[in-house]
Amino acid sequence: MLQYLPSRTMSLFKDFNKRFIHFLQKIVKEHYETFNKNNVRDITDSLIEQCLEKKVDTNTATQIPKQKIVNLVNDLFGAGFDTVTTGLSWSLMYLVTYPHIQKKIQEELDQTIGWERRPRMLDRSMLPYTEAFILEMFRHSSFIPFTIPHSTTRDTVLNGYYIPKDRCVFVNQWQVNHDEKLWKDPLTFNPERFLNAERTQVNRETGEKVLVFSLGKRKCIGEPIARWQVFLFLSTLLQQLEFSVCDGKKVDMTPLYGLTMKHRRCEHFQVKQRFPMKSMN
Repeated sequence: MLQYLPSRTMSLFKDFNKRFIHFLQKIVKEHYETFNKNNVRDITDSLIEQCLEKKVDTNTATQIPKQKIVNLVNDLFGAGFDTVTTGLSWSLMYLVTYPHIQKKIQEELDQTIGWERRPRMLDRSMLPYTEAFILEMFRHSSFIPFTIPHSTTRDTVLNGYYIPKDRCVFVNQWQVNHDEKLWKDPLTFNPERFLNAERTQVNRETGEKVLVFSLGKRKCIGEPIARWQVFLFLSTLLQQLEFSVCDGKKVDMTPLYGLTMKHRRCEHFQVKQRFPMKSMN
């Protein structure tokens, strides 16, 4: 019934969605008009190519509706852009709050990759502390506290609780990530909780306990892409730059609640180059 009550926030949200969909419709229309299968320019072209190939395979003359492409592109932006940038932003807040952790990551990057090239996806398994930091950032911030709504497809019982069919359900990821039965000192930020005894590898069993992409067969299908993006962006940033706050200032880590939790704007954030700029592969 809340949808019928006046809400400026909801009105702004609906207005933003209308303007964004209109923008996407315009972009997709331009892509259709200039599409060249021999020159796939971006993800929108790739989606159009897939739809057109399906059209040929099914021997139908029906044009794939542009709205289908619009919805797919909207999902990619909505599910991928905000979550990845939010994760990276929280990462930077933790790095300036715990500068000794930032130094450890940079030492690992320097020893493993050096300065002559940029980090690559293949480097991920050789950077266990960096990967452990990312996992702890996911766990400690839990910036996606609840999953998007799901629905039960049949009557079921979970841990003694009866859940009827077609009931809206959420996963409380924040609670799982801060459960004292699963984590020692869950409120403490400690990347090393994910490393093995020798500190040479990430303990995958422990890492799988972190919930940020939901769980089960209906969990986020973009999870692998998101993990790679966070790793590549963060490792590249830390290889090149050093992050800090002005002397005597502290970062306010109090979250601003929403579908994804943001941190407050940091007015005292500083960035400096770690070494002279040079051409890199």
